[in-house]
Amino acid sequence: MTDAALSNPLLAASPLPYGLPDYRAIRPEHYLPAFTEAFARHRREIDAITNVAAAPTFENTLVPLERSGELLHDVASAFYTVSSADATPEIQEIEEALAPLMAAHTDAVQLNPELYRRIASVHAQLDDLNLAPEDRYLVERHYREMTHAGAGLDEAQKARLTEINGRLSTLTTTFEKNLLNDTNDLAVLFDDVTELDGLTEGELSAAARAAADRGITGGWLISLTLFTGHPYLGSLHNRRSRERIMAASRARGTRDNGNDNRPVLREIVQLRAERAELLGYRSHADYVTSDETARSPEAVRDLLFRLAAPAARNARTEQASLQAMADAQAEPFTIEAHDWAYFTEKVRSAEYDIDTAALRPWFEAERVLQDGVFRAATQLYGITFTERPDLPGYHPDVRVFEVFNADGSALGLYLLDLYTRDSKRGGAWMNSIVSQSQLRGTAPVVVNNLNVVKPEPGTPTLLTLDEVTTFFHEFGHAL
Repeated sequence: MTDAALSNPLLAASPLPYGLPDYRAIRPEHYLPAFTEAFARHRREIDAITNVAAAPTFENTLVPLERSGELLHDVASAFYTVSSADATPEIQEIEEALAPLMAAHTDAVQLNPELYRRIASVHAQLDDLNLAPEDRYLVERHYREMTHAGAGLDEAQKARLTEINGRLSTLTTTFEKNLLNDTNDLAVLFDDVTELDGLTEGELSAAARAAADRGITGGWLISLTLFTGHPYLGSLHNRRSRERIMAASRARGTRDNGNDNRPVLREIVQLRAERAELLGYRSHADYVTSDETARSPEAVRDLLFRLAAPAARNARTEQASLQAMADAQAEPFTIEAHDWAYFTEKVRSAEYDIDTAALRPWFEAERVLQDGVFRAATQLYGITFTERPDLPGYHPDVRVFEVFNADGSALGLYLLDLYTRDSKRGGAWMNSIVSQSQLRGTAPVVVNNLNVVKPEPGTPTLLTLDEVTTFFHEFGHAL
């Protein structure tokens, strides 16, 4: 490796516990060189497998294949964790450059004819090999994945497939970039605080700070989160304010500007259809479901149709209750999408005496974390959590906890990234930074991402009931 590569923290074993990437040392300019080296190393590992002169066996083909690509996995995990949660313009630029390179490398492995021949040879002997169940599954999985990826196509078909996959990778990255940028551009500015009647003092302070952060004086900026709603829609009394936030949420990526995703989606749909046909499927839906539990679009459709009628019936019943509440207003109106959450809260209060806003002081984030999420895990599984402020996250808001088994032995690391920011995509999710592997001897390092509005310094973070539910849900994935 070059001197620059030798000094790249992504190309050396992390000095931190559990292989946590040393985000204090990693800089954006390290990522692309690290990927370049990781691609090259992975290709050498694949070549070593395909160049074996001996007949294919589980030991000389599947075992080294399973071990291959470790560096690429580590570099990719470190990068994509950041690109989803802190996609600065510099990170977005790197991801755009990386997308076709990653697609090309993946195809070079998945469509490798000699590698496929060796795996197919082992797969054909499965019934005679007397493999352990885990080993048999490994053979079946790699054979199925390569077949599904197109390894059995002829060279001309593979060439076109590689072009399609590369373009789809670029388009997908463009779609995500456009969506994030338009989400930020469409944040809703209010210049009269009375338009935000119903929000808490903490929420108003956060909105004022968001406006100030963008150089806006005397305004309140509401950042967008979900695509079909917003946490504030349930509490805002001003109907026009609710309508503005909902309209902005639904407009993302559909305006005639540089972030318009409609032409991107059209090309994605066309290329997916062509790829499906190339691989022998009627449609992209057939291609995707063929390797999933449902096995066919018809099975998915049947399930949805069975659910649709009762779901629609329940929705109409709920709508009638909401409409009755709207009809009782001083100026009655027909319920629309931006009214649904607000009048749901009204009905909940009137019919069930439940005030979700009154619950929020009981859902202070630290209390939910320590006395709710962590305590539940301790009671159910005996695991405990110790915060490690000495270990770095990829952003100052990220907190790191070491996790221990009931007997005190080390289990792994849990990272929490609670707050929303302009560089984070919407929603909530869990992803692995380091995957647990007996083969590699690695323990898990996982992160939960949420999008809770950050309050003013010194002010407690009060969660909604929905946010608490989401927190527990995502932590379940982490477990």
